[in-house]
Amino acid sequence: MHAVHELPPITVTTRDFDRLVALSLDAHLRGDSHADFLLWELKRATLCPPCALPSEVVSVNCRVLYRLDDEPGVRVHLLAHPDDLINLADGLSVASPLGTALLGLRVGDRMPFCDDRLGTQHVVTVEGIGLRFVDEPVPSRGPLTPRTT
Repeated sequence: MHAVHELPPITVTTRDFDRLVALSLDAHLRGDSHADFLLWELKRATLCPPCALPSEVVSVNCRVLYRLDDEPGVRVHLLAHPDDLINLADGLSVASPLGTALLGLRVGDRMPFCDDRLGTQHVVTVEGIGLRFVDEPVPSRGPLTPRTT
């Protein structure tokens, strides 16, 4: 496993930021140790409106292709808010250490994180971004007008 010497910059949408700050503060008050990592990452994030998020950035509600440590295979999960994980077989909670490490990274970025359950250190590498699900209206291109032939 190759070490990461400097943390990569992260970008988070303002909508995800607001939801995740509320989630992590609540978890922190309940004594959840994972909340500190999420709060730390949110504190260092650059914010942008959802419509301005670059396509190569991992966000909540996007499918992310990643490699854990130096394993040969690529894993694929849908990064999701914990409240949205009810029926997602391939969902990964953004509140988990791995989910928090992936949040805001760009394709090619490497990020270290600790799996608190086992106390092991890992490095995750973003290999690609799949389909991104948005729950905000897409800006329209103006009124539709019929074509005349």
